Amino acid sequence: MPLYEFHCDNGHKFDLFLKIKDYNNPQTCDCGAKATRKITATMISCDIQPWDYYESPVSGKPITSYKARDEDMARHDCVDYDPGMKDVQKNRIKKMDDDLDKKVDETVEKEWDKMPTDKKEKLANELLSGADVELQRL
Repeated sequence: MPLYEFHCDNGHKFDLFLKIKDYNNPQTCDCGAKATRKITATMISCDIQPWDYYESPVSGKPITSYKARDEDMARHDCVDYDPGMKDVQKNRIKKMDDDLDKKVDETVEKEWDKMPTDKKEKLANELLSGADVELQRL
């Protein structure tokens, strides 16, 4: 169904989808006034414009349409870039780091609990005597 633009005698404008068979039927505005059809530029959906042609960064083949782009992206397991992806990745890395820190703390606690009392005292004395300890993640 084509979309037509109408103007009424009271100065209102509106768009209306009309079937081809209803093309010649008179139309009225919501205000009740008679409306006349105006000739306007049509809206068309074009595939990729000539200035949008590009080579696939993965295969080097020319991409000349949206269909070719979609096929190329699917073939190479690519997805459209979304600016929110950076935040998602940062959050994923932070969660992985937090999980790793938690596992390290649990392991240290477990090993501390298994350690004999004399070793615990020796370690505590070394730390209290000013041993420099620098945490470093590899």
